[in-house]
Amino acid sequence: MLSETSKPKYLEMAETFRKDILSGVYQEGDRLPSDEMIAKAYGINKRTVAAGMAQLVAEGLLTRAPKRGSVVVRQKIVQRHSDMIACVAPWGNDVYGNMETEISEQTLKRGFYSFWLPGSICSHGFANPEYKPFRQFLEYMINELPYGMILFGDRFFPYDVIERNLSKVGKLVFICYYVHSRELPANYVLIDFEAAAEKAVTCFAKNNHRKMTFLASPIRTYRKYDKKTPLHDYHEALKKACHRAGIEYDAEIPEMLWRSSPEDLPGIFREIRKRKITAAALSYDAIIYGSYAPAIREVQLSIPEELSVIGLFDTRGNESGLTTLNIQERTLAATAAEMLFERNNDFRKIYIAPELVERCSVIKR
Repeated sequence: MLSETSKPKYLEMAETFRKDILSGVYQEGDRLPSDEMIAKAYGINKRTVAAGMAQLVAEGLLTRAPKRGSVVVRQKIVQRHSDMIACVAPWGNDVYGNMETEISEQTLKRGFYSFWLPGSICSHGFANPEYKPFRQFLEYMINELPYGMILFGDRFFPYDVIERNLSKVGKLVFICYYVHSRELPANYVLIDFEAAAEKAVTCFAKNNHRKMTFLASPIRTYRKYDKKTPLHDYHEALKKACHRAGIEYDAEIPEMLWRSSPEDLPGIFREIRKRKITAAALSYDAIIYGSYAPAIREVQLSIPEELSVIGLFDTRGNESGLTTLNIQERTLAATAAEMLFERNNDFRKIYIAPELVERCSVIKR
């Protein structure tokens, strides 16, 4: 169920310089070689060097500034953290509620208390990373010196707030998604989109579907933030899985959804019928009963008889009647908590494969 990568190169590089600094090879005030020189010496790129240096900055061993480079400071590291676990995740359905419950239970078992950023502030923050109350409350949580943080790594998360305060954060774990230009020194427990796509497409292939699409808008970015949505990874994984299975994947429907407004949805569902698409992956199962429901009723598209669907998030359980993927949110949350409290300080990235829950939404043809 779990897969794990080897130790990242940036951590290996950081460990070498850490030893040199603590052993006195580099004294306070010394300047380290330039990123270009380090990259050449270690056979890595400058982004990897920067990630390793960020770890040493977080530990209080270096300062970095343009033109000055990396300078040894050996400033006192924050040693005492509180017994609080600071948590940030979107609220709004049982999936996130289950993760919150699991993390709270796991932390209480160990004598710690989880503090969740208020849902209203969180939801606005993920919609707009410049939303001041979101950033201010996140800074407040960090300044309370939490033992650690568990964060949902959405594309709109204000990662710069975490980067500026790494030495205060304690242990850091990203859960479900991570959408940032570079990796922070943290553990990661992520959804395995490749495995999810393989299971969905295999299920459709088994039931003789020959053409499918993705009923989501994974291309959308927000204002100046040129970061693809997490669903973009799923979209790309679905295309590859369809190619392997010999199923035609219609990538134009997601493009239409990206550019659509609610009044455009009936036309898109008519287009699905016109193109003889018989299967579709969903962002989450409940969307069929939510924002898509009026258009489906207007077009009189029968689900699952005309269009078989598989959701990514199992938000409604058996009452939905839909085949869906269960992302195993409790396993994600329990794994995140375990990584937060383990004594091993090596950073890891692991992927959790969703489970396919077959109900009646895939019809053999």
